[in-house]
Amino acid sequence: MKDASVAIRRAMRLDYQTITDSGLVSILVTFLFPLLFPLIAFMVGTVGALALCLTLTVGYWALSAAGLFVNTSSVQCGRLSALVPVTRSHQVVGRYLSAGVLGVVCLAEIIVQIGLLWLIDAVWMPLPWQDDSTPVSVLPTGMVVGVAMAAFVAIVALEMPFYYAFEFTKASSWFWSAVFVVAGAFGVGIILIPDEVLHSMAESLAAMPGWMWGLIGVIGCSAAVAVSYAISRHIWLNKEL
Repeated sequence: MKDASVAIRRAMRLDYQTITDSGLVSILVTFLFPLLFPLIAFMVGTVGALALCLTLTVGYWALSAAGLFVNTSSVQCGRLSALVPVTRSHQVVGRYLSAGVLGVVCLAEIIVQIGLLWLIDAVWMPLPWQDDSTPVSVLPTGMVVGVAMAAFVAIVALEMPFYYAFEFTKASSWFWSAVFVVAGAFGVGIILIPDEVLHSMAESLAAMPGWMWGLIGVIGCSAAVAVSYAISRHIWLNKEL
């Protein structure tokens, strides 16, 4: 068990070096840049800014998780990664734990962003077209944060096998193209569904208690990560570099 822990930490250290090899200033910019997103509130109001903050922050850190594969996916660096004194299975575990650390950073930044939006609500006088804007404080922020983190987990769980299976550029192109296609199809589907059906679905979903949503989210995210890890591990153990 101790040897496995050491090997996993070594694999995570390689991931850390991947995202910190551009210097201290770049690291600070990378980690602090999402905290500027709440400034959008001065243009669209705090509720609209919250929606954009969540979307941009989740996407930003999901892309950062993909960035862990920059060296792994290139041919020469991939061969080097396969030769380090860490088994491939431990490399996969370390990579998923590194993505989990980025998820914790994402969560922390979302919480800070919500705090900043609350502060903006408290001290900023709304612009004329924002007189009827809803303050962030009345929203169910716990549920909002939960949905955002579930989206992060889902995206990362889906993208990891792609990056293990394909070269970095190809994986990025295929995965994010698939994301946009699915998102577009979902949007078109929403448009085509009659309003009465949408209203009925919304009422049914709203009637479910919060704890049930939380349980569904935890089970769904756990299953997604487990399946993703199994696929990634199978791909990486059998991949020739």
